[in-house]
Amino acid sequence: MFVARLELEEFRCFRRLTLDVPPFGFRLFGPNGSGKTSVIEALYLLATTKSFRSTADRHLIHRESAKELGLAPYARVSARIETSAGTQSIEIVLSLDPATTSVTKRYRRDGRAVRAMDFVGTLRVVLFSPEDIELITGSPSIRRRYLDIVLSTTDPAYLRALANYARVLEQRNSLLKQLTTKDRRAIDQELAFWDEQLVTYGAYLIVARLRFLAIWSRLSAAFFGELSSESGTLATRYSSSVPLPDQVSAEIEQLAPTHAQAAVSVRYKESLDRLRPDELRRGTTLVGPHRDDLHWLLGDEPLVAIGSRGIHRLAVLAGKLAEVSTVSRMTGDWPVLLLDDVLSELDHRHRVRLLSTLATFPAQRILTAADRSVLDQPGLDHLPLACLEEEDRSLRFE
Repeated sequence: MFVARLELEEFRCFRRLTLDVPPFGFRLFGPNGSGKTSVIEALYLLATTKSFRSTADRHLIHRESAKELGLAPYARVSARIETSAGTQSIEIVLSLDPATTSVTKRYRRDGRAVRAMDFVGTLRVVLFSPEDIELITGSPSIRRRYLDIVLSTTDPAYLRALANYARVLEQRNSLLKQLTTKDRRAIDQELAFWDEQLVTYGAYLIVARLRFLAIWSRLSAAFFGELSSESGTLATRYSSSVPLPDQVSAEIEQLAPTHAQAAVSVRYKESLDRLRPDELRRGTTLVGPHRDDLHWLLGDEPLVAIGSRGIHRLAVLAGKLAEVSTVSRMTGDWPVLLLDDVLSELDHRHRVRLLSTLATFPAQRILTAADRSVLDQPGLDHLPLACLEEEDRSLRFE
């Protein structure tokens, strides 16, 4: 899979940009604020429908968008991609309502309108960015979001289950707040349907995460060994709010998906029954994938507590390399690699190690840096070099 053309209109700092992308990718340099990260962000948006820089979609629309035309502000991002199945065109149009500052997104694939749920995963990317270090140092919600994005772009059933789980969770939490004055029998009767739905969708999410992590964790440890000279072994452990014996967790990768979900569902339902008094008292659901976490360990110790920032960065890079390999195994195709100012965070030795590993992936890659010299690496000689001019936001290949 690779991007053949990218078009931006009224997106971030760009009024208009059309870029024919070389099949193997390219290197992009330019001063801070010139729009390098916005190019990466546009591709990530096309893959996931989300920005990795902002939670407010209105920030994606150029400040002067459509003013000279007297129209509502908008932005348009589109691409032509090549896959093993052929050529596809994808497009997202964002429209801002000035009165409410709300943004409407419309999605098109091959010229036809589609739902966001059907759009996600048409293009698959793996993003490397300096902010990724929060996968170790940040809150559990960041790590859950990481797993949800990776799995949503590789498994359409996961994205549907995630959307249904969020809907059921909201309804169940609302009901828990209303049931405090009723007797236990009435409570159980009213919650029965929502419990069943919660377990159905939640068990799917947990099993999908564990099956992904079974491969990803092993690869992360191996890549960390290649990148780092640390003597300790990198490990990751999924912490589920549904108590799962080690034997059950270990068997989930080998079990058929339906059998694995059945094994998790039994323990999920037991947890809901056990925690019902606490849930009623607190008015919220206390068990499920929305409360789970992914722990990073060096040896047997929490990485966040003992590792330096440099070790944290290498661990995350190892995880991203593992993501590339795992996504390729799951889909039979290589995702596009987006490396946004990552090399500048590494010393020469670790740059060489990272680029050496990346060279084994036959994937399109797009790398950015503010300093051209950072991109002048032997392992990148085959990639065209492009400069982004801050004054007119034009991009030219050298």
